[in-house]
Amino acid sequence: MRPVFRRFRTNRPALVSMAVLGTLVAFCVLAPILSSHDPYALDFTQQKHGPSSEHWLGTDFFGRDVLVRVALGGRASMLIAVAALAVAAVIGVLYGSIAGLVGGRIDNVMMRVLDGAFALPRFAILVSLVAVLGRHGSTYSTLVFGLAIVSWMTTGRLVRGEVVRLKQTEYVNAARSLGAKRLHLLRKHIGPSTFGIVTIAVFLELPGLVLTEALVSALGLGPSAATWGNIAWLGIQEGQLSHVVYVSMGLAIFAICANFIADGLQEALDPRAEQAIPEARRGLLA
Repeated sequence: MRPVFRRFRTNRPALVSMAVLGTLVAFCVLAPILSSHDPYALDFTQQKHGPSSEHWLGTDFFGRDVLVRVALGGRASMLIAVAALAVAAVIGVLYGSIAGLVGGRIDNVMMRVLDGAFALPRFAILVSLVAVLGRHGSTYSTLVFGLAIVSWMTTGRLVRGEVVRLKQTEYVNAARSLGAKRLHLLRKHIGPSTFGIVTIAVFLELPGLVLTEALVSALGLGPSAATWGNIAWLGIQEGQLSHVVYVSMGLAIFAICANFIADGLQEALDPRAEQAIPEARRGLLA
């Protein structure tokens, strides 16, 4: 792992993005705890006030501090996205591993099913799931379930391609010639080697999930508690478009940082990068 960390440290945009993303997460986690303003307390005497020394980003229609609400909403949105991503990653890894390891007709059928899933209108399916299932249970769990159902396909395809590639490697062929079963190959040899591609897939999918959650909540289908989406929705309803700007800034920072981190991880986890560095040095000396 040391070469991976060394290569990642040389990627300055990824390092800066990690620092900025860490700062954003710390703000969302700590601001509601450290602030003296209760994000749920209603105070109609402070209704729709602009930014001030007491309320840095002003107050909303119910007199609640917007800064604390934005932080609380960011924490909820990130937790929903991470939980959905964890479920989607498990589904995608299992599906892709089975398809790539078994191969043959089963692999062909599973890949055609995956192609069909990609062709479906995923946002329409998500909205339908949340609207129907949200009546019978927690909106948080429903939203996590819906996001996972519509977002596991990319991870499944990436893992399947990596498993097919790893099946052709010498050490896997050697283990197979010694009598290793498929489950043993997956657990000991192929599975650990797919960690890099899964990590990259996670950071590639995470911004999309946060944005999708915000859009669903902005349509009025999200949790009743504060999320970035319903904060923006309430701002639109009450004519406080500055709230939309604050939420959009948080979403943009999150998405940009996650994409830069994914690029940095992809370069760091690429085994060809270890050979590219000395080759480039030899080219400079020639």
